[in-house]
Amino acid sequence: MNEKENNVKEMNKEENHRSFWKKFNEKWLWVNIGSYIVGTILPWWLFFIGITNLMTVIFLTISTLLIIPLMYYFFNYFRKSKHQTIIIKIMLVGCGGFSLGIFIWFFIGYTFIMAPWAPLNNLTGVLRQRIFLLLLIFSWGLAAYIMYRIGKKRDWRPPSHLIN
Repeated sequence: MNEKENNVKEMNKEENHRSFWKKFNEKWLWVNIGSYIVGTILPWWLFFIGITNLMTVIFLTISTLLIIPLMYYFFNYFRKSKHQTIIIKIMLVGCGGFSLGIFIWFFIGYTFIMAPWAPLNNLTGVLRQRIFLLLLIFSWGLAAYIMYRIGKKRDWRPPSHLIN
């Protein structure tokens, strides 16, 4: 009885995944518009409350506008490619590292530089902003390494919704 229930649950889970990706493919335009809005508004909001400088905000805005179409292109047009393992590596390490790196950068930067209790808060504003910007590169590298380890642990298998 338990084995049958588990099989039914697994089939329902797979059906939910398929229906989600079917709806996602129908509404990809709205997903991209939402990604652009969040990816553009968040850095500018950080600029207006005084956490980042203008150079960082412009860099993040341009990066967001370049990376989202690249992700969509890889996701949709290389789905059935013979080089799928390489594409999955690029998506996980490149795009996943970019996305996760922003959150790591914000957490590390706020904890060590911008917060009132931060050890590097007493530095001059220019030096603090330069260190904050250099942390962005470090956090992208750290996030790319984390995503590489995740992909290697999964043996670079594609997600279940991409397997026919």
